Amino acid sequence: MDVFSTTEQIMMTTTTEKISDFFWNHSSTVDYSLNPIVTFCPETSSNCVIDHTKQCVGDPLYCNLTKEEYLELLYDYITPTVPEWILIFSHLVVFLMGLIGNALVCLAVWSNHSMRTVTNIFIVNLAVADFFVILFCLPPTVIWDVTETWFLSETMCKVVIYFQTVSVTVSILTLTFISIDRWYAIVFPLRYKPQPGRAIIYIVIIWAIGFLFDLPEFVELHVVKKQLRFDIELFAQCVTSWNAEEEKRFTIIKVIFLFTLPLFLMTIAYCQIVRVLWRSDTIPGHNHLKTQKVASYRSKGKNSTGQGESNSTTLNQLRARRKASKMLVAVVIMFAACYFPVHALNVIRYTYTDLNQSEIVSVLSLLSHWLCYANSAINPLIYNFMSGKFRREFRNVLERGHCLTLKHNQRHNQWQSQYRSRYANDDHEQSFIHSTTHMIHVTPSLKRNYGCTQTCQTSFSNNGTTPAGRDVRNTFRDSLKTIPSVDAKIN
Repeated sequence: MDVFSTTEQIMMTTTTEKISDFFWNHSSTVDYSLNPIVTFCPETSSNCVIDHTKQCVGDPLYCNLTKEEYLELLYDYITPTVPEWILIFSHLVVFLMGLIGNALVCLAVWSNHSMRTVTNIFIVNLAVADFFVILFCLPPTVIWDVTETWFLSETMCKVVIYFQTVSVTVSILTLTFISIDRWYAIVFPLRYKPQPGRAIIYIVIIWAIGFLFDLPEFVELHVVKKQLRFDIELFAQCVTSWNAEEEKRFTIIKVIFLFTLPLFLMTIAYCQIVRVLWRSDTIPGHNHLKTQKVASYRSKGKNSTGQGESNSTTLNQLRARRKASKMLVAVVIMFAACYFPVHALNVIRYTYTDLNQSEIVSVLSLLSHWLCYANSAINPLIYNFMSGKFRREFRNVLERGHCLTLKHNQRHNQWQSQYRSRYANDDHEQSFIHSTTHMIHVTPSLKRNYGCTQTCQTSFSNNGTTPAGRDVRNTFRDSLKTIPSVDAKIN
């Protein structure tokens, strides 16, 4: 028998559904079979006062429980089910892919000077925002999704949710700046001058806008505890103190200025970019520059035999720009696809206030929330599959990391061998031979099997007393000469 008033159910749903305006409620999966455990006001009561120690109003089945039995019932409820374990695993995949992928993006651009273009600097900014939101925001919100409880402090409530919304703001503004930069570079190539320093200034402005725009939410966020029979921390929620009308107004502002309007501008920009790049086989402005070069050659009495090479270079540049434009369009489309469900559900939630909390709505809410995090992990995959430069740099970064790991392990093994050979009594010479032989067998394989550069081999050979560039086998023969007892043992 349902012993709760509709008002109490609406209060409970509204409280648990408050979260960052960019994310549909983490706790919107409230099972109303739990209501007898959470609320204690009967349907006929308009002003109910709950006495946690003396009086329990509601279903006698729950009123007669001891505190231990009551807690056991609640913990059984928040224990992950099979679908929730699938949700946890999917977030774990996003967590690992997002951290590794976005770190590779930053390292790829940082390690290669030729990759530090204006567009790639913006892409690094996007990767940094995605990296930190996955690292700091995903773990606590997964726990929130599954247990329907905010276990952290009020300070963390403000920091986690605030930074989560700031990262979304930074992402959409970064994509907008990229589209504007590409539009200006392709549509007006003679006026465009790539300036990476100016891109950094724009990035600072983007972050400043993100922090200022979401500051009202940071001020209003706080933790609200549920009225339970006993004073426990379960089902506490990180919510804003706004009323429904204020929350609706702030949500609409964000949907317009941080989703709809930027996507509209990016659509216009990329439509013009596609029209310019695909309408002919020449780069806009290139014919003007080529005419100037031909005139310069003729004025100097030189022929234009390099015109064929110039045409080939122009065609390669055009193909490269088309590939880059396709990659950026794919990033924008994925962002729109991943964030559209959460915005659509927010609009539905405020348009149809009497919408029942059904299982379908709960599943859609959790799925839309997962898509927001998945978007932060999918961009590096787009770069890898659609950009040959990023793909090569990713491979180089991984190879360098593997090479450094091998060097560390080999130095550690060498140190252990030298340590044992120094303090051994009977096997001093044999330990030295084993250590030196280990260096002989490992060092050539470094280049043959793992593609490490000569620099890696040289730096390894410099460790200890071996001069740079000197053959290790010669060092081994010289070492044998300095130890007479070794010759005796060998013979």
